[in-house]
Amino acid sequence: MTPPASLLAITSVANLKPAVLRPVLDELIKSGFVREYVTQYGRSYARTAKGDARILEVKTWLR
Repeated sequence: MTPPASLLAITSVANLKPAVLRPVLDELIKSGFVREYVTQYGRSYARTAKGDARILEVKTWLR
């Protein structure tokens, strides 16, 4: 599993607005690819083992 990242960090890296990214994160959470954590600073998100496997699958497919 990857280390947790905040919504602000994800929007910065993905170059997307939070209003666009939030529904996508909700779907990824429902699908089990991402896990949401509630911390004292707000919410953080991290890929699950299922999410890591899916990324490897897509990378292999794209090669």
